[in-house]
Amino acid sequence: MSSLAPSRRRPILWIVVCVVVFAALYGTVVGLYAGSGDVVTTGEAETSGETVALSMTPEKMDATTNRLTVSVVPTQGEDGTVTNGLVAWRSFGVLISAVAGSTATEYAADDLIAPIQTSFVMEGRIENWPFDRYAVRSVMMAIEEDADGESVPLPTTVHTSKRGIPGWDIAVTETQLGDGVLAVDIAVTRSGSTIAFGIVLLSLMVIIPVLVLTVAIVVLRGRRKVEVTVMGWIGAMLFATIPLRNFLPGSPPIGSWIDYLIVLWVLAGLVGGLVLFVIAWLRRGPA
Repeated sequence: MSSLAPSRRRPILWIVVCVVVFAALYGTVVGLYAGSGDVVTTGEAETSGETVALSMTPEKMDATTNRLTVSVVPTQGEDGTVTNGLVAWRSFGVLISAVAGSTATEYAADDLIAPIQTSFVMEGRIENWPFDRYAVRSVMMAIEEDADGESVPLPTTVHTSKRGIPGWDIAVTETQLGDGVLAVDIAVTRSGSTIAFGIVLLSLMVIIPVLVLTVAIVVLRGRRKVEVTVMGWIGAMLFATIPLRNFLPGSPPIGSWIDYLIVLWVLAGLVGGLVLFVIAWLRRGPA
């Protein structure tokens, strides 16, 4: 015969379930964060001979302005005849499209190779946070002038740094269009850790009005006595919702889809709970 009655086993079982769920959720979020900031490159070619490698390092992603800031350094291997990544052996230039500002950079012979700081103009909508996606196709190539003074493309490839941007996953795909012209497709999405963080925080926000409505309905039905101090607790939950909403990673702007699907109804639930509690307080009559 068990020493614990069934009624006493249930709280213990619920505690065990809650601990297991919390541990699983905690491990998932931490694991996703550890694997975030990935940069995946496909179609990357090897450099040899005349091929100029444009070493691209992502530095910053600004979803508010749809700008991906990168640093680009033209370089070659040991047998290169254009540059060694430090000095230009002969005059050449680098052309990058779909960027904000200047698109062409020229290097004269014996010039030091300065990194090219540029920002890609991405297509995407931050209002779709946290599932917003940004993409751009850029034509990138090294060029030089021939004997007639016309720009001639050099064989070009892009090498992307494995160092990513925290909170973002970046995918780079190269496509050779012929005649040394290289198309680079860049896709930027929020990392799994950011999405999980946002979902957990939004779930916690949903729980708050559920608790408030539960207390208000129980008091209204007369199953618990009316305590005016509970109004302060409900008011505190109401004013805490906005700071919680602004704590979301990536700072989605007001008017995003989460505001219409979740935040607005969280506020409505809290106000509804406050109204029900006030009705219960008025029904109680004089003190």
